[in-house]
Amino acid sequence: MSQRETSSFSTAWKELLALDRILIVPHINPDGDAIGSGLGLYWSLKKLGKKVYLYNKTQPLPYFLDFLPGFEKISNRLPVEIDGVVSVDCADFSRTGLPERPKILINIDHHQSNPDFGDINLVDRGGPATAQVVYQLLKINRAPLPVESATALYTGILTDTGNFQFDTVTAQLFRDVSELVELGAEPATIAKKLYQRGRLSRLRILSKIYNTLRLYANGKVAMAYVTQEMYRETGADRDDTESVVNELRNLNSVEVGVFLREEEDGGVKISLRSKEQIDVSQIALQLGGGGHIRAAGVTLPNTTIEKAWKTVYAILKSFL
Repeated sequence: MSQRETSSFSTAWKELLALDRILIVPHINPDGDAIGSGLGLYWSLKKLGKKVYLYNKTQPLPYFLDFLPGFEKISNRLPVEIDGVVSVDCADFSRTGLPERPKILINIDHHQSNPDFGDINLVDRGGPATAQVVYQLLKINRAPLPVESATALYTGILTDTGNFQFDTVTAQLFRDVSELVELGAEPATIAKKLYQRGRLSRLRILSKIYNTLRLYANGKVAMAYVTQEMYRETGADRDDTESVVNELRNLNSVEVGVFLREEEDGGVKISLRSKEQIDVSQIALQLGGGGHIRAAGVTLPNTTIEKAWKTVYAILKSFL
């Protein structure tokens, strides 16, 4: 790690230590990295005697993360008084869900498209996970790292690297993960909680989604979609369909998987995944979204599944 990077971590930590009431904000519609990063930092700051709050506009939160210590402390109500905010895993300020910019904002993230929107920015662009950035922040500054933090940060890293499958995985990441295990994170227990608590509603809706599967560009592109009617018919929710886009990408001939989700407000969420040739973040950026080289997304307002697909495929074709 460079001297400049270490200095940034020290600056951010000094700012945190100067605050008494700290609000931690994972991105809206949070995933394992967002919640894991937030809770990892939460428990460390609590050990230092800080008043720490966790806010997320999204409700309900993903059920498969409810085993993480402190999950129940994440509220969709903002505290009355705070001294500063830490956003975790937010690619831009809009992803915080906050109604207005706070007086002090520390931005911790790993998205390629992050514009450094904080007063202090710890952004590992294209890095494995925000949870790793949080771990480095705590480790470099010799902060308390209780087992609750280790469990949350391990979960964030595991989920955002696709169980260590993505090309963002490095030797340093494995060293960090090894240290988190030594601190008390239990890989087998975490894996069971994440991946062996499936719901019947998920199987029901997957059968409907896979019936929509279509291949394009000689099998290089796989597309599938889900509608609100399909959710109602099966009793499923958003959590049950989060992994679909990865399954599309995993097909043998496929380079890009595209999953379209009809939203309750009339928009369509587009999720993009690629294997090794196409930077899907560039496709998402053209549509007003963002993300990573191999995983990106955008939500198009006031549209239909058919129109959204035509829009994204028109751009995608130029990348093939």
